[in-house]
Amino acid sequence: MKKEDTMKGLKIDFSTGKAALMKMHLVGKYFLTSFKRDWPIPEITYPNQIRVKTRMGGICASDFHMMMLDISYFASILVSPENPSPMGHELVGEVVEMGHEASRFTIGDRVTYMPVAACNAYGFKPCTACQRGNMESCVSMAGVGDGSDIEKSFRAAGGFGGFSGGGFCEYLTAFENQFFKVPDSVSDRIAVLSEPFAIAIHAVSRNMPLNEQTIVVVGAGIIGLLIIVGLRLLGFTGRIITIARYPFQEQKAKELGADLVIRESDRETLYDKVAEATGARLFKPMVGKRGVFGNNGPDLIFDCVGTEETVDDSLHLVRSNGKIVIVGQAYAKTKKVDWAIQLFKEVTIVGASLYGSETYKGKSMHAFELSIRLFKENSELFSGLVTHTFALEDYKNAFACAVNKAKTYAIKTVFSF
Repeated sequence: MKKEDTMKGLKIDFSTGKAALMKMHLVGKYFLTSFKRDWPIPEITYPNQIRVKTRMGGICASDFHMMMLDISYFASILVSPENPSPMGHELVGEVVEMGHEASRFTIGDRVTYMPVAACNAYGFKPCTACQRGNMESCVSMAGVGDGSDIEKSFRAAGGFGGFSGGGFCEYLTAFENQFFKVPDSVSDRIAVLSEPFAIAIHAVSRNMPLNEQTIVVVGAGIIGLLIIVGLRLLGFTGRIITIARYPFQEQKAKELGADLVIRESDRETLYDKVAEATGARLFKPMVGKRGVFGNNGPDLIFDCVGTEETVDDSLHLVRSNGKIVIVGQAYAKTKKVDWAIQLFKEVTIVGASLYGSETYKGKSMHAFELSIRLFKENSELFSGLVTHTFALEDYKNAFACAVNKAKTYAIKTVFSF
């Protein structure tokens, strides 16, 4: 293989044997990941695919969970048939080659990437979810097609579906309907946020609060911050309270539209502050933590962390008849969450994952399209969210930077090509 036919990249190996060793904690955290300078450049194998040269790829918390296999087993239905699989699903790149049926882009266009392919990417008839605009639930992501000859051709070629990447590689190839054009006025450092912002936009637009309500955003990492700005840009004028860990997160949350930021590591004091800020009353059970009861308190909580602790906190803090939207994915199975609170307080709990068709100003558009539109109209809000850049070769230090926020003040850490 010629040098010009290879690329540097970081991939992850989900083979059963390696996965078993990782789950038994017998190997190190980078055991499943492999950095090479001579991976084959991915070829265009279908006429409606394009090849993109990566310009910038963002590090997501889910990348760590995949590396450590610290994720729900249910997520395995979305594992890509390609193994080892390219890492990095937040990216902006440049179109360098197009299949002969690809027509949405031209060579040189900057694009951002949706790491899952819905029915329209493969050419399938829309499944029930896609017909309803719920592309986040498209069964083709789990390897189910429409029974057509098109599906049979994909199966003959090795299958389809799954969650893929390429932002941690110099090149990636995917279907043209997985890409969205970036306007010239939107910089790479903003465009690389398209995927996480699409997640935030999806979560907000599907759970848009009333302006008289009080919202609590748990977590001021990149998703929490984008939830705040998403709420404001989609028109919410009510009160937003954010729970953050670090001073730099507090500052950025206020810049993006939070009215009050609470930083408190002691749970009892945290509960007191949330109750005081929302006019809620805390009740003490015979055993266990205090909790809000009654119709005063947070109306809606976006849990952008999703640990066992934050889910339990959200259940305790949301008002009776309130709502919790779980956006963070930092837990698999819970052991100590008091789920009975949901029953006693008649709380609505919903999840928000990936992206679908959203409504904005009376029009329906994909969450990625809406995200890019909001970038173009409000670019100053998003400047400064990318705080650290690394070369791909320095991936271990990049991951350490993204994790150790208390020391690095990292909001979004990216690889720059």
